[in-house]
Amino acid sequence: MKIKILGSGNEIGKSAILVEDKKRIVMDYGVRIQPEPPTYPIREKFDAGIVSHAHLDHIGATPLLAQREKIPVFMNDVTLELGTMLLKDSMKVARKEGFGVPFSEKDVKRLVKNTKIVRYKEQFKIGEFSCSLWDAGHIPGSSSILLDNGKKVLYTGDIQTRQSKLLNGCKLPEKVDTLIIESTYGTRTQENRRLEEKKLVDIVEETISNNGVALVPVLAVGRSQEVLLILKEYADKIALDGMSKLASEIIADYGSYLRSPKEFRELLQKVKFLHSERDRKEAVKKYPIILSSAGMLGGGPAVRYLGEIKSCEHCSVIFTSYLAEDSPGKMLTETKIFDNEEERYKVKSSIHHLELSAHADKSGLFDIIRRTKPEQVICVHGEECKDFAKSIEDEFKIQAFVPKNNEVIRV
Repeated sequence: MKIKILGSGNEIGKSAILVEDKKRIVMDYGVRIQPEPPTYPIREKFDAGIVSHAHLDHIGATPLLAQREKIPVFMNDVTLELGTMLLKDSMKVARKEGFGVPFSEKDVKRLVKNTKIVRYKEQFKIGEFSCSLWDAGHIPGSSSILLDNGKKVLYTGDIQTRQSKLLNGCKLPEKVDTLIIESTYGTRTQENRRLEEKKLVDIVEETISNNGVALVPVLAVGRSQEVLLILKEYADKIALDGMSKLASEIIADYGSYLRSPKEFRELLQKVKFLHSERDRKEAVKKYPIILSSAGMLGGGPAVRYLGEIKSCEHCSVIFTSYLAEDSPGKMLTETKIFDNEEERYKVKSSIHHLELSAHADKSGLFDIIRRTKPEQVICVHGEECKDFAKSIEDEFKIQAFVPKNNEVIRV
């Protein structure tokens, strides 16, 4: 059996992993958004595709799978709906920025038509492979993918071992032969989750007490909903904008993926959804907490709100997600200057970057290795995969590979 890395080798973005025996299965087919322009994984022929979750770095190139030939693409129901939403939005953004995309709306429709919906732990066959999805605890619907043709290969996708406000931690099979593991935080130990949540609440409370506005740029899928739950005591003071609105409505319809679906649905009834231009003009005057995409300030209504509060020393900007090195959000945290090539200005508001990651850190990833007992590990989706792989070999005395894109590993 061969495993070929088509994307996410020594990088975060454009995840695409090919597993080949008699059949060729691609697990994820994503896009790397930062740095611009977006880049796509290596293109090859496949017999089937499986999607782990709805973030664009994992699903953003999947319409390409519907261009050349009709192949089945397996995922769960919430991943399909959230992914379709994000794909359509990414096409609009790409056209606006002048990048274009290598697929069309017809390709997105064909992808939806070709999709086979499967539930967690439901067995499905692709040639000689028996396949199943396992709850990865990353975002609603996120899955690790297990392939079994006599040898078991587990691809974690993006994964979190710890319980959050929104989700339970991941579920794992007991024993695999080969583990393909994400490495986003493979060399880091994250801050205490409860303390980070308290910091968020404290910053918001201080901002409100000073009559300021707390702007929280958020990823539309997963992080928006998590932050809402952390700040649920302030629900009537929260305005929600951008793709975060539709994503929250979709997620509320798929309660089986959530820890407390009733609590989340009741929370959404109290939050103000910003729909009209009039709503947006009055938002910073009426609502002291604004949650809006995009999480890295690469676009979306969050950029507009930042422009409105940039001169307010009592206001705050709170990031809660990973910030790519070339993103406007990363630059803002380091320099207090916002620059997205269209406009550039100094921000007087306080800037905060909290760690509410939906990815497992080094200790969590080690726990996954202990629980699955692999013979070998393949490290992907990380910028420090080499160091992470060495720590795996030192700790577990098993071989850990660090493949580059287009590299093949035989297992």
